[in-house]
Amino acid sequence: MRSMTAYAELIKPLAQGQLRLAVRSVNHKGLELNVRMHPALFPLENAIRGAIREAASRGKVDLTLEVMDEPSLEPQLNRPLLRTVAKAWQEDAEWLNLPPLTAEAFFRLPGAWLPPTSDLAERLESAVLGGLRDLLQTWNAGRSQEAHRLQPFFEESLKRLRALAEAIKVEADAQVVDLPVQYQQKLDQLLKDAQLQGQLPAERVIAEAGALAERQDVREELVRLQSHLDDFAERLKKGQLAGKSLDVWSQEVLRELNTCGSKCKRIAMTRAVMEAKGVLDQIREQGANLE
Repeated sequence: MRSMTAYAELIKPLAQGQLRLAVRSVNHKGLELNVRMHPALFPLENAIRGAIREAASRGKVDLTLEVMDEPSLEPQLNRPLLRTVAKAWQEDAEWLNLPPLTAEAFFRLPGAWLPPTSDLAERLESAVLGGLRDLLQTWNAGRSQEAHRLQPFFEESLKRLRALAEAIKVEADAQVVDLPVQYQQKLDQLLKDAQLQGQLPAERVIAEAGALAERQDVREELVRLQSHLDDFAERLKKGQLAGKSLDVWSQEVLRELNTCGSKCKRIAMTRAVMEAKGVLDQIREQGANLE
């Protein structure tokens, strides 16, 4: 069980300079990678992305790699371009009425700075991939720690859902007893109002009342609800809660609660269903941060 929200940073000394690696992640429906590094390290990008995909399956992940105090990465002025531009500018400045060439104008030109001609990727491949491995281990440890902070919340929420399911069951059992009598009284009143009292056998009235009451029976839904809660408890015990599966689980539980809510005729039962939906919504909200 791991959270999608975490941050980790690592600074690794090199023969010349230092390597800084930092990773930040937030929740996301899929895996979205954003890698920021010096162009001299681009040859390592595929290996870097592969290492991240092995460490994470979901989340928006931002990775930053910085090589600090590396002499080969010092910017180099494009002197041949500067000389060519300065000469052309000077030759045509008078008849074009050009102002003097400034450094700002030159640095706006594409290619004003030369890219480093460096074997940096080859020299630092081992250091970068090794540092990245250590960084991702620290990051995943932090994600696991963050997720396990939610363990007490999920345990307490499960306890509340079980108590509310039991309250719904008590009310449902009482409803099973009360509804046939209530429906029979309503049918008798309807027959009386329609001046048809006594024209239907009492057994038929009782049978119709029982059929109407059976449609409001939620015991089957409560059995499925209890099964979903047992499944949640088992996965929580094993530390195997995951964001996507928890979202599906929440939808199934909500379906059973909605059915119970549509069939309930007792106020206490309605209140228990509404409270259970509130608890479920909190579980779903917190579970959205799980990988």
